[in-house]
Amino acid sequence: MLNRRELLTNALVAAGGLVSSAYGWPVTAQQTKKIGIQTYSIRRELKQDMIGSLKALKAIGFSHVELYGYQQQDKKGSILGYSLTDYRKILEDIGLEPTSSHLEPPLQSVYKFGDGGGSGKGERSIQIQPYTKQNIPAIIDFWKRAIADHQALGVPVMVQPAMPIVNTVDDAKRVCDVFNQTGELAKQANLRWGYHNHSAEFKRIGLKRGQDWSSEMAITPTSYPSEIFYDFLLTHTDPALVFFEMDVYWAVMGQCDPVSYFNRYPGRFPLLHIKDRDILGSTGFMNFANIFTAGYAKGGLERYYVELEYPNPSSSSSVSQLEAVKRSYSYVNQAPFVK
Repeated sequence: MLNRRELLTNALVAAGGLVSSAYGWPVTAQQTKKIGIQTYSIRRELKQDMIGSLKALKAIGFSHVELYGYQQQDKKGSILGYSLTDYRKILEDIGLEPTSSHLEPPLQSVYKFGDGGGSGKGERSIQIQPYTKQNIPAIIDFWKRAIADHQALGVPVMVQPAMPIVNTVDDAKRVCDVFNQTGELAKQANLRWGYHNHSAEFKRIGLKRGQDWSSEMAITPTSYPSEIFYDFLLTHTDPALVFFEMDVYWAVMGQCDPVSYFNRYPGRFPLLHIKDRDILGSTGFMNFANIFTAGYAKGGLERYYVELEYPNPSSSSSVSQLEAVKRSYSYVNQAPFVK
């Protein structure tokens, strides 16, 4: 005899059949949304109680995570100080699937941290020193080791969230060449490799070949042609090797419309970072309905990750990071335009 749950499931399947999830595998009609989170969102809590904080994410309802904190030391990879074996077991025991990871080559970093737009000084860039003929071999070696480590960790996707400093068109082309090489290495290992933006990528480059105007990207209105660096990345990387994880909030802060990018470069954005000035949906600043609708229709959206870089101190000073992501989860889970 079938129990009540089995009867209900059969009835749903008979009425509507199996439906395809946003990620390409079949799910039954009663299955809930699969919502991911970038673990950087609760970095303070993770430092205080790693296992307890990850369990809290599972209890909130998150099904999968995008990791941060990967490091290479003495030819051994680790995540936030845990060995790859130990961290993988922690996630397996809790029931959180690690579907992606943020990491970058160990090059000198240049940070610009805005306030997220509250005062109008919201630019954010996380840049690393320029790629050169001298350091490219070490960069490629880093990615080879990282690929092996992420295979051991059981993570199928790697994402670079830091922009190499670009002074010239030659610099920009070199970046794209390295991205393509890295994507090819990942593909050979049955992994995927992509790039995550902040806001500096939406500045224009208009430098002549070989010019060096500043230590960072220069804006030179008399230099032509002028092109947004993010577009340069999209047009000079191989879609079969390099995908883009758009941080939709920082695209908006870079004065660009995510929807226009989905329409102009269809299929290039299988991953999204869903972010707001504060707790998701609490500010009215982001048009998430349009972003998700266009992302599914044009962008190639497969997975999305909730991310909070901070609760805005002006409105959420008493809210913990876990409480902020809990409220953000509720917003996404209840949004009718999110699959």
